Amino acid sequence: MTNINIKRRFQEQELLDMKTLQAEVDKIAGQVTIGETLFMKKHGVKSEGEYKKKMAAQGRVMKHSHIGWNSWESTAEGFRHIYKTLEESGSTVDRFGVSLDWTMGVPAELRSKIPVGTGLIFNTPEEWKAVGQVVPVQPHFGDHMIGSLNSLENTRLALEAGVTTIGNVSQYYTFEYPGIEMECQRTEDMVKALLLMGRFRDIGAIVHSNLDDGFGSQYHDLANLVGWAMLERYIVEDLMGAGLGHCFGNLFSDPMLRIIFNRAMGKINTHNTPGSMIYGNTIDFGPNFARNFGAMASFSMADAIGQMKYGSGHAICPIPVTEATRIPSADEIIEAHRLVDIMIEKAPLYSSFINWEKVEAEADILVICGRIFFERVLNSLDDMKVDITHPGQLLAVLKAIGPAQLEENFGAGRQDKNAMRGRIPVRPTSIVQTIRQKEETLIEGMDGIDEQPLKGIKVVMGTTDVHEFGKEICKSIVQKAGATVFDMGATVAPAQLIDTMLETESHILLVSTYNGIALSYAKEVLEGFKENHIDAKLIMGGLINENMDGSDLPVDVTEQVRALGVNCDNKAEDLVKNILAIDKEYRA
Repeated sequence: MTNINIKRRFQEQELLDMKTLQAEVDKIAGQVTIGETLFMKKHGVKSEGEYKKKMAAQGRVMKHSHIGWNSWESTAEGFRHIYKTLEESGSTVDRFGVSLDWTMGVPAELRSKIPVGTGLIFNTPEEWKAVGQVVPVQPHFGDHMIGSLNSLENTRLALEAGVTTIGNVSQYYTFEYPGIEMECQRTEDMVKALLLMGRFRDIGAIVHSNLDDGFGSQYHDLANLVGWAMLERYIVEDLMGAGLGHCFGNLFSDPMLRIIFNRAMGKINTHNTPGSMIYGNTIDFGPNFARNFGAMASFSMADAIGQMKYGSGHAICPIPVTEATRIPSADEIIEAHRLVDIMIEKAPLYSSFINWEKVEAEADILVICGRIFFERVLNSLDDMKVDITHPGQLLAVLKAIGPAQLEENFGAGRQDKNAMRGRIPVRPTSIVQTIRQKEETLIEGMDGIDEQPLKGIKVVMGTTDVHEFGKEICKSIVQKAGATVFDMGATVAPAQLIDTMLETESHILLVSTYNGIALSYAKEVLEGFKENHIDAKLIMGGLINENMDGSDLPVDVTEQVRALGVNCDNKAEDLVKNILAIDKEYRA
């Protein structure tokens, strides 16, 4: 415990007591009426949770599609086109995940402080309600809802629109709103939103948490990830009385591991809350669309088999093969559903040949070891005088500690000073396995890297959003080449990077971006360089795109970013060479 550095942004004792928070929510809950969507009317249910339980009991596999267009007109037209086309071909889609713009995650009066992103923006309750009245497909709101600075208001409006599965708890830990520091208020608002969801638990309201959007993406051991899921259940279900449905899958490339982890999630789901969705495996997706088709077939087959066997209520998510390069079109989403339909059709032929005893045994290992992590964390926080019966205090302190320290200090794996994070994983995550494989392949092809050509060079790193995959690979490469790395983690504000550049006197900054703000982010960083007289070079990689001139979809802005003087080479194998060239300039 003495090794833990708690990076508090406020003193958790400042939070309102639970009695006061509950009283405030009681007043609000009495004024909230759950809306009725076209989906609810069609299926005769009062919530998506009620529908999910019916479908799971029937053994029916549900499907989900994520929608990421930033105008309501395009979104509504996309809804109609996808629903009608699939229905005419004998297919279905049960739910649409609607991406709200990140500006929706802050109160209306503060939205001008952050640049507009790539999602939808609603300005009135009527606009919220319209989302469930286009086609009989149930809407789901995940991004910038529960966990944001505007948790309570967004949750209330969503419920009144008939949206009853609402996320995303995990984003509290990793999604930030640069320039707006209201962490205490954010935590209180999140607790109120969760308490409000608890008031409607009996009719099937579900709190959604995508583990891979939060700290889950940063754990190296699957056992610890299961323990983390237990912590989230303890906070949301045991302390606040809401129903929690875990989502995962973005970072699970091993198809059998998806089935095993789904089973482990079922074993810790003591309140039998239906899951939201199992997201598609995105770490195997890239610019090669044919390869992406293979990845989609692999993960969707496994997810279909898992749902047929265990019926956890999760919808499976056909990811269009273009997702790694752009926001998919409606026709590309339809194509993905048609491919997954054949996977669902063939899944029963595989199921009877799977060694289900081995699946159960592996899931049991994850649960048993996950509970070790859970109990170690909770007991240690109690010893540190954190009120472990106050959900807000737990949320704040866990966020302040971070996944790396939690895993290092409380992980279930055997301690080993030479292992990543000082422990041998009970079962390594897919992301760790994939990063290792990609690192090894890239490093093997780099001549002279063992001679540590970057020795003595300082490099600051960070990401604009939750996605850390590319950053982790780049970090390993430059460390192997001898550089001193200052890793600021995920969802880093430009101001934090600027401060670190000043403190470390580094002249190289690496930024990974995927969330459609590359140009505005680059401009803010470069302005920070100028204001602070920092003579440095920005290297940016990932998806270098942004919404421009009111476009519905983000467009590639590589050339505009490059014109600012930013290195946009985007090839990890050339990273060492590029850094050496930059360093040579500064030494000249």
